[in-house]
Amino acid sequence: MTTASLEDRAAALESQYAELLRMVQDRPPKDDWRKVVGMFADDPQIEELHRETHRVREEDREALRVGSNA
Repeated sequence: MTTASLEDRAAALESQYAELLRMVQDRPPKDDWRKVVGMFADDPQIEELHRETHRVREEDREALRVGSNA
């Protein structure tokens, strides 16, 4: 491979890298999950949802226990 072809390839790679870098830098930041932590703290509806979800899970577990003993 000649020096000229290596230089051409290096220049092409540098150009592609610069374009990718611009794309990444121009992209809006993703929402950070930490912004939503605690947003439902002390919400009675969410607490009820958690209780109901727990109750359904426990019923499913019990049904599996009873079914496996049959």
